[in-house]
Formats: sequence, structure tokens, C-alpha cells
Amino acid sequence: MKKYITPLLILLLVGSGSTVWLYLTSSSASEATETVSTETELPHTELSTLPDIVEIKSEGKSIKLSLNDIPQYKNYLLNEGDIQGEIARTQFTSLDVPSSNMYVMLKYGCGSKDCSTILVQTDGNTSEGLTMPVGIFQDYKVSSSDHKKVLIRYAYDEGSLVKRQILVAVDLEKLKIIPYTSASHEESFMLKPTWPIISYDWIDHNQFIIETAALETSEYSALKDWFSSENRKMKNITIQLDVNKRLDEYPKAT
Repeated sequence: MKKYITPLLILLLVGSGSTVWLYLTSSSASEATETVSTETELPHTELSTLPDIVEIKSEGKSIKLSLNDIPQYKNYLLNEGDIQGEIARTQFTSLDVPSSNMYVMLKYGCGSKDCSTILVQTDGNTSEGLTMPVGIFQDYKVSSSDHKKVLIRYAYDEGSLVKRQILVAVDLEKLKIIPYTSASHEESFMLKPTWPIISYDWIDHNQFIIETAALETSEYSALKDWFSSENRKMKNITIQLDVNKRLDEYPKAT
């Protein structure tokens, strides 16, 4: 009798061990499935709050844009907690350009003064965006000779008196930044807000003239005295644009 009991006990122990092993394996697989499911659902949950088409309203006007066409703005929204609130705070200014396309300056992520900006070109169906400076979009002038280029002025206020500006030239057909031929002019009047730009105008489609302060230094104290003076001395500077080079976005100052 004993010779039959011993094998039976062995079979029972092996069977019990197999059952435990199967239970643990099943539990681990189930937990792994739940973990993978949770991880794959998180991005979907975040993206589901981001609409494909956004309507931007500003000054009684509105424009609809596909976020996939403007990845710079889409990435900004994805990093914000209140997406709908940021869309509501976004503004735009339409540019009066003689063209079948519409051009608008998108302004978003605004602090106390400065805003991030994107120049958007749209035909009503598809759009394209050009990353522009962070600053206060002030005004613009389209070249009168061919209407294919635009100068865009940004302002940077320092207190209630001193204001510096930059001028950015854009090729509207290619929607790209046009660099200056002079590195020193580009540094002072395009990349870093250094001098006040009191006025500016196109000479032809490849060069323009600016009116600025006739000072030896652009230090704050000197500019403050100049702005306070009733007899401001001015000087004109002619700036030549590069006829061959184009940039895909506004460059950061080095």
C-alpha cells in the first residue's frame, strides 16, 4: 500500500506547484497588460484635448488654422496646461498684402509686454508658418516695387521713455527670413534691440533706409537723454538685403 501512496503524493505536489506557477504567470501577464494599456492611453488622453482646427478671434475678426500646418504653435499648446485658455488668449493681426494668399501675424504666449510671434500664410485651406521674433509687433511695410517682400518692425520698451526696435525682412513668396548683407547692421538692427528706429522705408526691393538716433553709444542713459531732448539729432542708414540667402526661421542672436 505504501508503494502506491508515495507516487500519489508526488503527483499531488507537482500538480499544486504547476497550479501556483500558472497563477503567478497569469497574474504577472495581467499586470503587464494593464501597465502597457495605461501607458498607451496617456498620450491619447492628452492629445484628445487638442483640436485639429482652431479658430483664433481678435479685434472682431477670426481665422481658422489647422494645427498640423503650424507645428510651432501646436507644440506650444501641447506644453500648456490650459489649452483652450491659451487659444482664447492668442491674437493675430492681418497684413494688407496684395496677394491671393492671406498673411497674418499670430501673437501668443504673451508676457507683460512681449509675445511669441509666427507669420502665417494661408490660402483658406492650407497654411504655413514662419517663426518670428519674441517682442512687440509694431507695424510693417510691404515693398511697393514688387509686393513680394515685407519689413516688420518690433518694439522693445524700457520704462516709459526709452524704446528700441528691430526690423525683420521677409520674402513673402518663399515665406523665409531675408538676412542683411552687413553683419554689423544685422546685429544692431535685426538681431538685438539696440537703437530706436524712428522711421523706415523701402528704397527698392533689395534695400531700405532707417532713421535712428545720432549717438556714439546706445547705452540706456544716453538714449534716455536723447528721448528727453527737444532737439534730437537723427541720422539715416541704408541697409542692403542679401539677394541669395534665405532663412527658415528668425535666427537667435549670438
